[in-house]
Amino acid sequence: MADASTSEAVTVHGGWKALIGAASDGTDLSAEQAQAAMTDMLGGLATPAQIAGLLIALRSKGETVPEMVGMIRAMQEASTPLTAPDGAIDIVGTGGSAHRRTHALNVSTMASFVATAAGATVCKHGNFKASSTSGSFDFLATLGVDVDVTAEQLEATMAEHRLGFALARTFHPAMRHAGPVRAELGVPTVFNLLGPLAHPAGLTRQVVGTATEARAEQMANVLRDLGSERSWVVAGASGLDELSTHGPSVVFDVTPDGVDRFEIDATVIGIAAPSLDELAGGDADANVAIFHSMIGGTVDARSDIVCLNAGAGLVVAGVTDTLEQGVVKANEALADGTVKDFVGRYVA
Repeated sequence: MADASTSEAVTVHGGWKALIGAASDGTDLSAEQAQAAMTDMLGGLATPAQIAGLLIALRSKGETVPEMVGMIRAMQEASTPLTAPDGAIDIVGTGGSAHRRTHALNVSTMASFVATAAGATVCKHGNFKASSTSGSFDFLATLGVDVDVTAEQLEATMAEHRLGFALARTFHPAMRHAGPVRAELGVPTVFNLLGPLAHPAGLTRQVVGTATEARAEQMANVLRDLGSERSWVVAGASGLDELSTHGPSVVFDVTPDGVDRFEIDATVIGIAAPSLDELAGGDADANVAIFHSMIGGTVDARSDIVCLNAGAGLVVAGVTDTLEQGVVKANEALADGTVKDFVGRYVA
């Protein structure tokens, strides 16, 4: 990282003091300013104090869509190049649910396998656990997936299987400059929102889950400005960062024409509403056991929520026209052993 003597030789117009001062006073940054600041952070040109000062100032005033768009552009420019197959989607959650911090079920990761087996192409971006009991890559490593792969290896895997998993720390190595600051701050910052949106392959089709409707709307507008082809940003009942079967979910449907809001009640398409306890997961070992049971034919509340989110993936991938059709295809792929066979081949 830069020391104090070089920290003002940065791309931020007017220098870091002016930038932090403006944000601290409640002034929103332009997309260009935010992109320049992130470029400095990822390039090791900002000091820990400058990074912390800006992150806290943005958190205090509230991050805006242009600020997030600028920062994501900088993150993607600094990422390790990755090419995903045409039409590839991501299914990802931002975290933040109190329930998932103690009983995480890796819904989006399980749904990625189901959606792929049902016809989608998926490149899932994620990481190891930070605040939950099981992150997507904790689950994958325990399942037996080799997660420490190069871009070339991942591209080859996607070409063969239509599924790949991009580990954030591998494809965003420049984040090491901000990582220690985030850990020391110990509070959520804009980085918690950027990760799921800053896919290293620049995907334009995503299912993104977040814990609140306000955040979902904001992230939908970010994806719109980034040029999303078709994405759903969802907020589930009880703060679940995925489509929920426990209660109604809010969906922001992002297309080149704009952002439309609607609600989904899973009971309308024949899915019974469970208690939160019925949706509980655990650590990676527990979740892998749940997944093996699921792909082996067990039908319960956890398979229902996985199929609901896989169905959403099939919609944004263009495999099905409606969520109900997507859920049917997901359930069929589980019931007839297609998912089990696919998982076996993929892990092998």
